[in-house]
Formats: sequence, C-alpha cells, structure tokens
Amino acid sequence: MAAPALAQAQMSAPNALDVASPDLVQDGVVRWSCSDLRGVFAPRFALTLHERTVGKLLPQLRLTRLQPRPYHPKKDAEAQEALKNLNARVVAALPAHAAGKPVEIWFQDEASVGQ
Repeated sequence: MAAPALAQAQMSAPNALDVASPDLVQDGVVRWSCSDLRGVFAPRFALTLHERTVGKLLPQLRLTRLQPRPYHPKKDAEAQEALKNLNARVVAALPAHAAGKPVEIWFQDEASVGQ
C-alpha cells in the first residue's frame, strides 16, 4: 500500500493550509481548482502531487469540490420576481368557468410583433 501523500501533521494543521478563499491579487485565482491547489501544495509541503491526488485529498482536508451556480451579470431581479408571481396573477384573472383548468401561456417578443 502506498504511503499517504501528506503526513498526518500536515493534514491536521488548518492554519498551514488556508485555502478557503483565494485572493485574486495574492493567489491569482478567484476560485481554486485542483491544478491551482497543486501549485499551493508544492512550496508549502515540498512535494509534487498529481491533480487527481489533490482531488482525493480534498475530503480528508475537510474541503469540498462544490462550485456555485453561475449567474448572468446583467440579470434583472425584478423581472425574475415578476415571473415567479405570474402564475398567481393569471389564476386571479381567469373567469370562474376556467378555474381549475390547465392554462397555456405564450410569450411574444416585442420585436417580432407586426412582422
């Protein structure tokens, strides 16, 4: 069986491995990847690891490989809330004889109106 890549002392020293939030200026990245962490481990622990090995070490170091969902920088929060409330507004606007029946909603782009 192969020896562990990091010694127990290295694994249990959280101050020695402060990779929770990278600094763009200092670390050059906004989020860590296994190849980035590989470059962090090399000078700190004087060893070279494969990217896959770094990925296997993450749970042992109490780190996860989670990545937040991306969002569009020009998203319109008000438009999203309006769309969420659309169902209640449509149901309230229906006549009594249409209550409980499925409703199909079609959207038309303003640019295509009249073409």
